[in-house]
Amino acid sequence: MNEQTRARKDRRQISYRRNRFINLKHRLPLIAVAITSVLCITISIFLLKFGQFTIFQNLFYIPIIISCFYYKKQGFAISVSLSCIYFFLIIAFTSDPMIIRDAVIRVLIFIIIATVITALSIASSQAEEALRESEEKYRLLVENANEAVCVLQDGIFRYANRMCGEMLGVPVAELIGVSMLKFLNPDDRETAINQHLRILRVEPAAGRTDFRILTRHGEERWVDVNSVEIVWNGKTATLNFATDITDRKLAEEALRAEVAKAELEAQNRQLQKAESLNLMAGAIAHTFNNQLGVVIGNLELAMMELSQGTSPHAKITAAMKASNRAAEVSGLMLTYLGQSFDKLEPLDLSDACRRGLPMLRAAMPRNVVLETDLPSPGPVISANENEIQQVLTNLITNACEAVGEGRGAIHLNIKTVSPSEIPASHRFPIGWQPQDNAYACMEAADAGCGIEDKDIEKLFDPFFTSKFTGRGLGLPVVLGIVKAHGGAVTVESEPNRGSTFRVFLPISGEEVPRQPDKVGNNGNCGDTLQQGVPTIPSPAETEGSGTVLLVEDEEMVRDMAAAMLKRLGFSVVEAKDGVEAVDVFRKHKDKIRCVLCDNTMPRMNGWETLTALRKLAPDIPVILASGYDEAQVMAGDHAEWPQIFLGKPYKLKGLSDAIGQVWVNKKK
Repeated sequence: MNEQTRARKDRRQISYRRNRFINLKHRLPLIAVAITSVLCITISIFLLKFGQFTIFQNLFYIPIIISCFYYKKQGFAISVSLSCIYFFLIIAFTSDPMIIRDAVIRVLIFIIIATVITALSIASSQAEEALRESEEKYRLLVENANEAVCVLQDGIFRYANRMCGEMLGVPVAELIGVSMLKFLNPDDRETAINQHLRILRVEPAAGRTDFRILTRHGEERWVDVNSVEIVWNGKTATLNFATDITDRKLAEEALRAEVAKAELEAQNRQLQKAESLNLMAGAIAHTFNNQLGVVIGNLELAMMELSQGTSPHAKITAAMKASNRAAEVSGLMLTYLGQSFDKLEPLDLSDACRRGLPMLRAAMPRNVVLETDLPSPGPVISANENEIQQVLTNLITNACEAVGEGRGAIHLNIKTVSPSEIPASHRFPIGWQPQDNAYACMEAADAGCGIEDKDIEKLFDPFFTSKFTGRGLGLPVVLGIVKAHGGAVTVESEPNRGSTFRVFLPISGEEVPRQPDKVGNNGNCGDTLQQGVPTIPSPAETEGSGTVLLVEDEEMVRDMAAAMLKRLGFSVVEAKDGVEAVDVFRKHKDKIRCVLCDNTMPRMNGWETLTALRKLAPDIPVILASGYDEAQVMAGDHAEWPQIFLGKPYKLKGLSDAIGQVWVNKKK
């Protein structure tokens, strides 16, 4: 038998005893009325035979009062009946008018007394009934409340409802008379006792507290207790309402743990970010210092050779190569940041990879085999082919390095996947979520050295490498390009079991255009001219007389560009920003043939300067120069457009080609 069944049985037994006692108590007045009535009638007959009318008259008060007091309306009827019996007895034993008159008066007195007693008894009974109903209602409310309700007096349970017993795991009957200390968590006893004492001292705001209790089975529960002072059986006590808040406490603890975990993760991210920035700053400084060291050293040697009358050509060439390498690193850093805004066009990913395979295989070590699975036709994406080739090259190069000196194979696979097939773990950039459309997947898998889990999160940090210092822009560039195309990269790897890199790019609904024949690249770093140029102008087309307005806020760059323009045979007028350029142009408007203008300047940028100059001379040719990517600079709607975009840093030939293209366009 469980505790709940035992408790219900105890309550039924108590109710049965109480009802039996009440029924016996209810029968006692009836017995008393019956006995006294029979006695009164018997004695009255006996007294009447001997003429004892006075004693006879007073005997009938006893049953009348008893019946009226205990039986209310029924008692009033009994009193009237007894009064009638009294009157008929008088008539039966005497015909004396005086006695009969006194009997009538006595009957009226009996009826009046019965009426008063009955009224008082009914009023008292109604009050008792109301009180009993009220007590029953409160008892039902307390017994069926969802809160545990108990009365504590001197720390002892004097009353407890059903919920209190269930909360403590103890039948209510066994709980009465037990100390509450038995159920308090030892660590919270002081809190609970102090709360009890504060209530008894009637301290303000002392009514509510929460602490832990222990059930009979040792289970720990949190309760929120609200207490008030009452008087119980003539002594001060506390009435306590307890609510089980264990779930809430557990939720709060879980929330605190989650917040603490989030804060710790944020701190770890900040530390990792700082570590990444420190690594990146150190590696950039290392790379640029190396290249600048080559530039400075060779220029210094060239100056010495000039003073000695020898040719400095070799030293200057070496300085140029180092400068180009530094410019290349700058471009790769912009790509990593996702600042790649080249023109996107529909592209068959399989065909793009297939076109890059000959060059990849030629550069791969002989011990590594490249196996491919390139469906034809492949998935179509909206992308820049040069950047997709860069992603492919970097992934295969990374896989070759993972294979090392031993023999191994790299598997290149192109396929189409649904958003649900894209793994969520080790997915970059962080926070990227797939959309509803399908994705093209470029997968490069190797069986090389693998990557430790702690290093996967750092793979795409610039210059991070587990090999040696100074490497590590390959994968960051991959992430930057993929991010610019709205895609993601995932990594699966285990130490000594190889790695799989997957690039996911959104499928395009456009058709792939027919590939035109490509014009060869002139190989100049940073020189980007408009597409569709049929020929590259000869130096003779660019050299000549005339004045060029040079607008540049950096003095050293301005001096270098002015020297290049003069070397090409032009006169140069200079301005350090757009506002000054407008003033200079007004003064030399008739002789200025072309404008070379930087884009990022204070007060007035390149686009604003271009618009202001075109208002003064609508046909003036303008070359817009910037260290940012052409597509990024040329994006957006503008009132006026330049003839040519020139990327920084540029060489003399790049500047010459740009001016030459201006003349070609002008002739058209």
